Amino acid sequence: MPKENKVLYDANSKIPSEEFTLVHESASIHDAKFETKPVGWLKDSMSRFAKNKMSVIAAVILALIALFAIIVPLASPKSRVSGKDFPSGFQDSKFAEVLPRLSHNMPFWNGTKVVTIGENDYQLHQYDDSNYQKYTLISKQTLGNPVIGFRTVYKVREDTYAVGVSSGIKVNKAYYDELVAYEAKKGISMSTDFDKNLHRSILKPQIDYKSYVEGELVTLLTAEGVSPDSITSIQDKMKNYYHNAENAYIYYKLFPAKRGEEYVDTSFVPYLNNEGKIEDIYVRDTDNKLVYYTYENGEYSIRVDYYDYFTYRYGFKNNYLLGSNNFGQDILLRLAKGTRFSLLLGIGVSLINFIIGLIWGAVSGYYGGKVDLIMERVTDIIANVPTIIIMSIASIQLTNNMAGAGAVVLSFLIAFVYNGWVGVASTTRMQFYRFKGQEYVLASRTLGAKDRRLIFKHILPNAAGTLVTASVLMIPGIIFSESSLSYLGIVDFTSSGIDTIGVLLKEGQSVIKSSPHVLISPVIFIAILMICFNLFGNGLRDAFNTTLRGSED
Repeated sequence: MPKENKVLYDANSKIPSEEFTLVHESASIHDAKFETKPVGWLKDSMSRFAKNKMSVIAAVILALIALFAIIVPLASPKSRVSGKDFPSGFQDSKFAEVLPRLSHNMPFWNGTKVVTIGENDYQLHQYDDSNYQKYTLISKQTLGNPVIGFRTVYKVREDTYAVGVSSGIKVNKAYYDELVAYEAKKGISMSTDFDKNLHRSILKPQIDYKSYVEGELVTLLTAEGVSPDSITSIQDKMKNYYHNAENAYIYYKLFPAKRGEEYVDTSFVPYLNNEGKIEDIYVRDTDNKLVYYTYENGEYSIRVDYYDYFTYRYGFKNNYLLGSNNFGQDILLRLAKGTRFSLLLGIGVSLINFIIGLIWGAVSGYYGGKVDLIMERVTDIIANVPTIIIMSIASIQLTNNMAGAGAVVLSFLIAFVYNGWVGVASTTRMQFYRFKGQEYVLASRTLGAKDRRLIFKHILPNAAGTLVTASVLMIPGIIFSESSLSYLGIVDFTSSGIDTIGVLLKEGQSVIKSSPHVLISPVIFIAILMICFNLFGNGLRDAFNTTLRGSED
């Protein structure tokens, strides 16, 4: 059966007309007020960016890296002494290639390493008068056979911060008196009883190795039947050995080691008396009191435990959280300075390239035709000139007219700005061609919108996702290019006294076998930087892409 049409009210209806009333009979009808605040394009983009967890994490890490680059150079105590005692930046060769250390009391990250050393080296350091033990024995092993002979090796844990004793430190009388007073506060007196203060005091007694080498040593070697010529050779080698600044910790009598039945002048061991003990060669005055300085040309020359002396002089313990390089420079401090420079360089170059590329690409893409044709041919010419050539020319010209770091930085800036904007211009042009024919643009043009409004109000917001991604990813590209060029030696920031991540990579490569930690830190750092910039750029691309609006819900 056909479906009947239902009529709510007509003249034949049985429902009384009084039952029907108008809803808005006595009220004015108007649009309802919005209950929520309007959401702009930027706010909406940031809201959608916040939903991308990986991009947010990457943004947080990048912010921490930026804070690291700003705070560490300002907060590091090494920065306070750089200008006074280290004009070219903090470095101390005594602490060259020390390992990362947070605290010496920790089971790891304590600045130690396990090494294997020979008998002589182990014996020499057993009687060290510095305040820190260089070697801690782990195991002892005898190698060899009766035919070739036996030798003993020691597996030890080496404290890289046990830099030993340094001699020949020049100070004035007032400074020496302050140091003596400081020692007295610790209960250390400059007396003949030095044994109890052997590993506590900063000041160490002077040594007189010449009296022993030129006197008693001759008697001892003659009694052993050593020829006069061999004695003379042993004396010369031993004087050089004592005089070596690295052996300033040797305050006891040495004796040539035996090879078979003969004494040789190639290695030395501690001389032990009849009681099996070492005998010191400290300088004593006529009253048999230890002498702690020599006076010459108005200055005191002292012998000190260098680690504790450094702490006393500068007011902080010289720990290196990421270790030091082969010049004794703090890797953490240089990494922070290098990051700061690299970020500023990357952001500065990227911003300039972005502005130039945006203007060039917008004009080319929006107007098209002959304008686009001419601009594209100019772009092709610029893009095909290699960056290395531009950098070389700029470097030569600027070096002849400028001095210092400015010439290197400016040549790098010119080279990467010269054609660095071409990629942004190409992307912008492509986006303008994509969006300028859309209906909403044509409708706005029909309503009388000017070119400026069409470009900045209608086309750029829709192209922003791709353009923002391109500009953000340009920053790590610049940083990586600088690192590569510095690593290869094409750009020389080292001679200009500028720290960059590339400079750190180059320095680490030269000592990768002996001190891998010098290379590991900047490698990990630049890897994290590249990954975070990529994740951050991808998040911004998705957030600013208006075509994805609402797709997350």
